[in-house]
Amino acid sequence: MSPGCFSQLPALPVSFRDEGGIRIHDVAVLSPSRLLVSDSTNGTLRLVDSVNGGVLSHVCLSCATHGVCVLQDSRVAVTQLGRQKIQFIRVDGDTLSLNKSISVKGPVIGISACGSHLVVTYEGYDELDGVETITVDGRVIDKMNNEKAGKQVFEYPYYIATTSNGNIFVSDSGTCTIIQMDRTLRITRTFTSPMLKQPFGIVSVSTDQLLVADQEGNSIVVLNTTNDTVIPLLGRADGIQKPQAVAWCPASKKLYVGSDKRQSTLSVFEVRNEH
Repeated sequence: MSPGCFSQLPALPVSFRDEGGIRIHDVAVLSPSRLLVSDSTNGTLRLVDSVNGGVLSHVCLSCATHGVCVLQDSRVAVTQLGRQKIQFIRVDGDTLSLNKSISVKGPVIGISACGSHLVVTYEGYDELDGVETITVDGRVIDKMNNEKAGKQVFEYPYYIATTSNGNIFVSDSGTCTIIQMDRTLRITRTFTSPMLKQPFGIVSVSTDQLLVADQEGNSIVVLNTTNDTVIPLLGRADGIQKPQAVAWCPASKKLYVGSDKRQSTLSVFEVRNEH
């Protein structure tokens, strides 16, 4: 992807009529016509019609929601700010319903599916916080933290992206870096750039390209892991303000951007037709 590759589409409504806006902390693509939106303001997860807009279903959780990922068994997993648990939610057609929850070792933030397992990040307040791979029952498989790395690697690890070739990427808004790991959570590379001022949401668009929401820079940038370049794609001129979450739909070639600034819509962009 390169600058100018996106055209902006009408914003997508994701809130109720009388709400006055929500803070969107994560977005996940369920299908080309359905999105999951983590509403941190009200502590809800929302199923949104990505074609016509509007909330089709929602579930209320006990506190502010944060990360969300889609699993292989008609369920999604959600993290909640400050909580030591992961909540599972069942998707049945256009209806969401609460499923079981599991306890984890600390306040969990980011979450992503990696095969049949989950990759999670913790708030990073001590040397033992960082990244873990766990089963859907909460059993720890692998972990990586500052103590194990033998140096300060993580400060505020937030969002996670996984690629089809087994790489795991974590955005750290404290160190302003993107950290690459293999399936065993061995750190293989760290990416830095003046364009990474406060990286938050991150999503893989190919095995060697990631889109990153840079909140302080008010931009969406593309990280090319082949040549270590970080290039701005979208910015203030495109309506990007305090971006927090990004989601990519490969089928429709649409990019969805959610903001930490209270708003009632998602920004939507589509790859331009080269013909």
